[in-house]
Amino acid sequence: MESPYKTIGDFIRQHDKFTVLAHVRPDGDAYGSTLALALCLRAMGKDVLACNADGMIDRYRFLPGADTLVATPATDPDAGRKVIALDTADPIRLGKVFHSWQRTPDVNIDHHISNTKFAPLNCIIPTVPATAELLFELIQSEKFPLDAAIASNLFVGLSTDTGSFKHRQTTARSFEIAAALVRAGADPTDLAQQCYSSFELGRFLLLREALDDTKFLDNGAISYFHLTSEVYARTGTSSEDTEGLIESIQMVRTVEVAFMVEKTDGEFTRVSLRSRGKVDVQQIASRYGGGGHRLAAGIRSVLPQQELEEKLIADIRRALAA
Repeated sequence: MESPYKTIGDFIRQHDKFTVLAHVRPDGDAYGSTLALALCLRAMGKDVLACNADGMIDRYRFLPGADTLVATPATDPDAGRKVIALDTADPIRLGKVFHSWQRTPDVNIDHHISNTKFAPLNCIIPTVPATAELLFELIQSEKFPLDAAIASNLFVGLSTDTGSFKHRQTTARSFEIAAALVRAGADPTDLAQQCYSSFELGRFLLLREALDDTKFLDNGAISYFHLTSEVYARTGTSSEDTEGLIESIQMVRTVEVAFMVEKTDGEFTRVSLRSRGKVDVQQIASRYGGGGHRLAAGIRSVLPQQELEEKLIADIRRALAA
């Protein structure tokens, strides 16, 4: 069977114009992968539109090439552009604006086990911890350009999606790739400081609110907190500032499953779930139309908040007792 990297590499060589995008509410892997691939394709002489439904949020403006990523245009700027979707398990998560284009992505590169394989060309490998790792393998396999700017974006994607290389799916290969990215020019100290030690005061205040609201159940095996519009208003923050908050309550030794409930003025309740390992939170999230990985998953539901919470707690308890 032909390598998916070879198939995608040939596709890229055959075309000159691309749109590259990733999921809504983007994290470090979504942004890092989008920018890395966009910079790589431009280095090959390709015409690239890098976009996201949420545009570029302030937290990741330090990434090389961040100023070239734009909000997804209201209409398809060029039907001739080939679309590459990254780090996105379901095309619905590419955003409402992209869906108004009525386009199916031509290429789908992702590491989520819940990926629906929605493109003609799919490279889905759930055993790797980050889409950035898949892109490194593609670049290396196909001898595509890799400079310091591309390497820095891939390093951020790999670092953030592995939880600074501490999540269970981190492998020896992940460390080998990180070393190769450093050799290519990524500065791990500077990038770590930008990712983890450069928050605005509001982000600290948001963390304080989350910790103050945190509840522990079942002798500390389950833990969760809420975020609301009022909390965001008090702290001068938004949902953009929530990345990494849930890991703060996972520091408690007894916590097997942690989750964050976000209810704002919209119709949806959003939930992020994390597991220490015993519980497969992706399976739980899939019951409510969500997805992700065994240790990290998310839900966007129209169920009333209290009903959703009660159902999740019951599901987690059953999983812990199994």
